[in-house]
Amino acid sequence: MIQIEKLSKSFKTPRGIKKVFSDFSLTVKDGSFLGIAGESGTGKSTLLSIITGLQKPDSGKVCVNGTELLSLNDDEMCTFRNENIGFVSQEQSFLENLSVLDNVTLPALLSKTGKTKKSEVIGRAKKLLSDFGIESLAEMGPSALSGGENRRLLIARALINDPQIIVADEPTDAVSKKQAEEIIGIFKALSKRGKTVILVTHDENALKKCSSVFYLDK
Repeated sequence: MIQIEKLSKSFKTPRGIKKVFSDFSLTVKDGSFLGIAGESGTGKSTLLSIITGLQKPDSGKVCVNGTELLSLNDDEMCTFRNENIGFVSQEQSFLENLSVLDNVTLPALLSKTGKTKKSEVIGRAKKLLSDFGIESLAEMGPSALSGGENRRLLIARALINDPQIIVADEPTDAVSKKQAEEIIGIFKALSKRGKTVILVTHDENALKKCSSVFYLDK
C-alpha cells in the first residue's frame, strides 16, 4: 500500500514560491491500477517523483509498502527504489553506450541485496524483451529504436527486479494509437497479476482502462 498524508510541496520560481501540494493525502491499495490526471501544473509528475523518492516533500508522510520514505538516507532510498518500484519515466533515460539488453539488466546488476547470478538476470531480461516483442533488438543501441519500442524498453527495464509497484509518467505520449493501446494493455496485464500500477496520463483512452482515476486540481 502507498499512503500519503498531509503532504506539502513547493518550489522557488522567478515569480516567487509556487505551492504544488498543501495538506494533500492519498491512499493507493495493493493491486490498484490507478490513473492520475489533471491539467498541466497540477503536480502529476511531482507526485510520482515523491512516491518514488526522487523528490522530498516539504512536510508530510509518504509510506510505501510499510517503509516511511523520509526516514531513509539517499543510499537507502536508491536501494529501496531499485528493488521495490519500477519507474517508467517520460524521458528516454538510457545509456547510449550500452545495448538494449544491457540497459534492461543494469538495475538488477546494481542491486545491493540481490544475489541473482548474471546469467539468470540476462535470461530474465531476454524474456521481458521477448514478452514485449523487441527481443530481436537486444544487441542494438537504444537510439535505433522507434518511439513505441523505446517505451517498451523502459517498461522492461522497470520490471527487471520484479517490483510490486510500477509507476509511469505519460507512457503513451508521442506514440501511435495502436502502440498506446498495446502499452496500456501491458500495464493492465501487470495489474491483473497483482502489481500496483500508477499511471500519470492525459490520454483519455488510457484513463478508461484504469480501475480508478484520481484528478488533481490547481
